[in-house]
Amino acid sequence: MPSTPLAVIKIPIGQHITAGPFNIDTAYTTVLAVTVVLGLGFWARSKMTSGVPGRVQLVWETVAGFLGDQAEGALGAGARRVVPWAVTIFMLVLVADWIELLPGIFHGVDYLPSPSEDVNFCYALGITVWVVTNWMGIRSRVALENGSWRRGYLRWLKEFMSPIHLIEHWTRWLTLSLRLFGNIFAGSIMIALLLSFPVYFFPATIGFSVIWKLFDGFIGVVQAFIFALLTILYWQFSVETH
Repeated sequence: MPSTPLAVIKIPIGQHITAGPFNIDTAYTTVLAVTVVLGLGFWARSKMTSGVPGRVQLVWETVAGFLGDQAEGALGAGARRVVPWAVTIFMLVLVADWIELLPGIFHGVDYLPSPSEDVNFCYALGITVWVVTNWMGIRSRVALENGSWRRGYLRWLKEFMSPIHLIEHWTRWLTLSLRLFGNIFAGSIMIALLLSFPVYFFPATIGFSVIWKLFDGFIGVVQAFIFALLTILYWQFSVETH
């Protein structure tokens, strides 16, 4: 006789609270993430001091210093202009990733599901990075053409459409988006799997879930750094002319 499984695990994928074509849960968690980042930024600004920094200022300075060093290593001493953008992206992705650590345990019924679990949020970030970096690429060519937008754009377009770079240019936003989505979504799947074990494994399951939540928080930090660093690298690839 075929054996009966101890549990049937059904993990919903892509289920959201919708209103027409919009995912409402992704929208309000994204707004929450943006609000938290802006709030921390304004708070750090109000507490800014040249003496002993507070905790919030120390966090911002640590992130800005690390990404600034990475930018200078990739682009040279004049690369500090990309740092504010990279820091903002890092903080937004980090807060968006960490939202899933708030109340809620099963994937699909979290009170505050991470917007990074919605591929549309990741696509929006990836496309934003793609548009901005290519815009900076056009501006760098215009500067080389003594301010001529027509010659600068045509020079950029010739490089952009070259066969050796065409696929790479067009797929950057896609790989950037799917990398973030896949890693954050996998963490939610693991939580759902751990909590789907039979009830007599409940104590061990809760322990594993807590440990995994902590590990998932670390993964959120790593993914935020990777997203910010790739943003800096894509900026470099776009503005370089050799």
